[in-house]
Amino acid sequence: MATEVDHIQPGDHHEAENLQAVCGPCHARKSAREGVQGRARRAALRLRPAERHPGLIKER
Repeated sequence: MATEVDHIQPGDHHEAENLQAVCGPCHARKSAREGVQGRARRAALRLRPAERHPGLIKER
C-alpha cells in the first residue's frame, strides 16, 4: 500500500505530474539509490583533472 509521496525526477519540482505514491520500503530503496548515485557523481567531479584554458596551451 502506498503510504509516501516521492518525486519521479529528483529535485524541487513539486508539481503533481512529478509526484508518485509509493510504499515506505520502495521509497527508502529509491532514495538510497539516488543518494549513492549523487555521491558517485560528486566524487567523479572531484577526481577529474582540471581542464587547461585553450589560450594557455602552447602549440608545437
